Parts: sequence; structure tokens; C-alpha cells
Amino acid sequence: MESLVWIVLLVLMCLGKSSLVFFDYCIQNLLTSIFMIGACYVLGLLTDRVADRLTDKKKRRIKNRYPIKASTSILVWEKVKQDTFAAFTLSRIRILRSTMVNFAVIGVAGMLVSFCVYCNGILGILSLVFFEIMALIAWQAHTSLLINYYRKTQNLERDMANEEEKI
Repeated sequence: MESLVWIVLLVLMCLGKSSLVFFDYCIQNLLTSIFMIGACYVLGLLTDRVADRLTDKKKRRIKNRYPIKASTSILVWEKVKQDTFAAFTLSRIRILRSTMVNFAVIGVAGMLVSFCVYCNGILGILSLVFFEIMALIAWQAHTSLLINYYRKTQNLERDMANEEEKI
């Protein structure tokens, strides 16, 4: 849905206010609403892949600070029967990474629509500032979750190794 916001803003910028009639029709018609939900899903997948590529170096850098012996981090969490929590945390990481990209693009698209369609510079600047701040907050939360996840993974693996040594 976040990706849809900036797509709608870009369409509004290109086609002007006349596109609002089309969007209103889409919302009120069940078949087009279903189509738009499918399109949102595909847009979300594409945005997630772009966000994954953009944040891959940061993720590897953080992961390398907390080396683990297991081939994947989820295996560590499975051994202590907390793989559901790990999957939930990884899902939150993915959502934040996409939100970061979406909000950055929404800020720029919102500014362009405010300037080009509504000729409102103040609204454009406020849109840009607000969504870029939100993108920075999402970036910070994403970084924090990655650090906590890999730190806890490393600690769990260390605790398991200590338990095995005691036995």
C-alpha cells in the first residue's frame, strides 16, 4: 500500500487533477479494486527487492560484526525453539526496509505534486520534510533491529556452546 501511494502521486502529477476521477472510479468499483490490490502486491514485491539491494551492504556490515557459526541465523533460533520470534523480527526488518524507501519516494513525489498540480510550495516543502524525516526514522529503526537481531543470535549461539561444554 505504501508503494501505491507514490505511484498514485506520480500518476496525479503526470495526468493532473483529471486522474482523481479515475481513482474515484477504481475505489468504487469492486473489480478494479481487486485489480489494484493485486497491483499493490506486485509493487510491494518490487519495492522490497529494490530496498533489499539498497540495504544489502549495511546488512552484511552489521552481520559481520556478530559472526555466528551456523550457516543461517534462523537455525540458531530454531535450536532454542524461538524461530517464530526470529521470523517475526525478520519480517519487521523487511517492512522497515521497504518503508524507508517508500517514504523517501513519497516525500519527493508529494513535493512534485504539490508544486506542479496544486501550485503550493509550502505544502510541497512540508511533504518533503515530513516524509524524509519518516524515512530517516525507518532507517534508524531498521538499523537498530538488525543490530539487535544479530547480537541476540550471536549470544544465543554462544550460550548454546557454553551449555554443550558443560555437558
